[in-house]
Formats: sequence, C-alpha cells, structure tokens
Amino acid sequence: MKKFFQMVGLITLMVASFIYTEKVGTTAKLSDPLLIEIKSKKDGYKENAIEPIIKDNTIIPGVNGKEVDIQKSYEAMSKIGYFDDKLLVYKPLKVQNTLDKNKDKYIINGNNTKSDITLLFKVDPKDDLTYIINTLNQRKIKATFFIESKYLEKHHNQIINLIQKGHTVGNLSNNEDYTDSDFIWMKTIITNIGPQIYNYCYTEKPNKTIIKNCHIQNSYTIMPKTTIKKNYLLNIKKSILKGSIISLEVNKSLNDELNAILNYVQSKGYKIKPLEELLKE
Repeated sequence: MKKFFQMVGLITLMVASFIYTEKVGTTAKLSDPLLIEIKSKKDGYKENAIEPIIKDNTIIPGVNGKEVDIQKSYEAMSKIGYFDDKLLVYKPLKVQNTLDKNKDKYIINGNNTKSDITLLFKVDPKDDLTYIINTLNQRKIKATFFIESKYLEKHHNQIINLIQKGHTVGNLSNNEDYTDSDFIWMKTIITNIGPQIYNYCYTEKPNKTIIKNCHIQNSYTIMPKTTIKKNYLLNIKKSILKGSIISLEVNKSLNDELNAILNYVQSKGYKIKPLEELLKE
C-alpha cells in the first residue's frame, strides 16, 4: 500500500511539473516581442472578403480575402528571430454568397477590384482558329473560346489542347440550343479532359430556357456586357473596364486587328485572363 501511495505521489508530481512547465512556456511565448509585433501588425495585412454584386438576375462575383494566421506566422518567424512580412502565413476569409449558390443568375462581369479582363472568342463551326491560337500562344496569353458541338466534333484535338494549356472553353451546345443533348456530352468532355473545372453557357440577353437548363446542369451562364462584331479595337477602347468580359465574334477582321487589340489592352495595364481565372473568388 505504501508503494502505491508513493507511486501516486510521483505521478502527481510529474503531472504538476508538466503543467507548470507548460504554463511557463506559454507565458514566455505570450511575452515574446516577436509574437507581440505580429499581433500589432496583423490588421495591416488583412484583406476583407468582397461580397458579389447582385442586381435583379445578374451577378458580378465577389473576391475572397485573407487574414494573418498568428500562430503559424510566429512559428515561421521564430526560426529567424525577427519580423519579416514575407514569412507571414495567411488563412482565407471566404465570400459567403458564392457563385456556386447563384447559378440561376447571369454573370455579366468579373470583379472590378482587379485589373483583369477576359477576351471571349465566339466561334462559328466554320471558323478557323489557327491564327488566333498561334498569336495568343506566342504572346503567352490565355483566353476563352465558346464553341458549338459541330466545331468540337471537327476539331476535338485542338480543343483538348486548348484546355490542357490553360485556356477556357465555353459550351454553345448545338447552335446555342441548351435543350439539345449535345449540351451534356460537351459539358462532360470539357470538364474532364484537363484542368477546367466549370462548364459555361452563353447568352447575349436574358433567356429563361438557357438559364434554367444551365442551372440544372450545374453550369454558369455568361451574359457579357460587351459584345463586338466589327471595329474591334475602336469598340474595346470605348468599353473596357476592370473585370470586363468582352465577347468577340471570330472573323477575318478580328484576325487583322488582333495584335493591335492585345497591344492596347496590355498597354492600359489590363491582364488578360481566361474565364476560369477571372471568376475565381
């Protein structure tokens, strides 16, 4: 019995010692000037999430924010012993009203807090995209191509290559008829052959049938504010803004103006992003 109580006493002493050591360590850490500095500066690096702009049946997506993860930032900086904002570790501040919750609305623009825009090439089944693709690839620019099922059937290798190289491919179904069965098989191909996650529908004016069928198929519907069919550069100069989704009808005139368009857009500080990147929250 005596040995039992001695053992209990020893265990109690060890536990008490551990708790004391832990408390001392925690107290020392809380008074560490580095931790205090991180806490005092964290708000200066915080970026609040920006919620989407929803008006009637349209939406402009929001943007996720971020805030400093104090514990992980402290652990990273403890290795060097001083504050360095390059070692700050962040945790996300998520948008609450996400695009995923609003597939029944038309996306008309990207978020206008960034200087990103999307050039959207609307492709007819008879079009030849060789020049446009070569020009974009030479300039290392990623764009968005909306195609019909007939184009996909004829140029499937080209479209697979586009998606695998980071361009976005939109779904025009068969002659922009989203009740046609081609819509679903196109969606399956587009979202399964490369890094593209989402399927995108297209309309230039509100259409209940399109938005309903695209919503059912878990797809986003794009309704660009700017659609251009001629005098491309002139009209882009008139309309381009942060977050713009600019729809360009593919034809010879577009080919002739393409380099001038790209030069102008980039000279104004805009970054051309594929739709998949423009709409990231």
